[in-house]
Amino acid sequence: MSSVKKGPVSQLVERLAELEADGKQLHDQYLRALAEFDNYRKRVERDLELNRRLAVEALMQDILPVLDDFERALQVVGSGSHVEGVQKGITLILRRLQDVCQRHGLSEFSCLGQEFDPRRAEAVSFVHSDEHKPNTVVQELCKGYECQGRVLRPARVVVAKERPAQPAEEVTETAKDAEIRTSDSESKS
Repeated sequence: MSSVKKGPVSQLVERLAELEADGKQLHDQYLRALAEFDNYRKRVERDLELNRRLAVEALMQDILPVLDDFERALQVVGSGSHVEGVQKGITLILRRLQDVCQRHGLSEFSCLGQEFDPRRAEAVSFVHSDEHKPNTVVQELCKGYECQGRVLRPARVVVAKERPAQPAEEVTETAKDAEIRTSDSESKS
């Protein structure tokens, strides 16, 4: 029974060879996973682009009849037709366009009379108002629109704010001016 004893150097050389083989195998697995991930990323990007194009095409398919209606309306206007007919036609086209937009998830919203919410409205200006509570939307200059619960365009609004308090000195002077005016008007009578 001759058993060959391996010395510490031989054992280290064998162990190094094993680790190099494992390292090479792991490196190959890493490169394959990296390539698979890159292919997956490219496939997802292609799919997203395709889905975006299909969604845009579907929207354009729905809008094409509205464009046709506008062209017909322009032809009627060119022929010198009555204003009432043109107005009725444009109203119908507007309704049709609104229907298309609603089918694709677009809806309008109003903030009028509500507390100002910067997520749904853009304050264009402020007005001092005693009739409304501060931070209340008092006028809507432009409607807001949302699509599937997400705000596409905030409403453009005018917001009420509290009148600034007059300093005590001004109030006193105003009262004195009123007394002087009252005394002047009494002396003239």
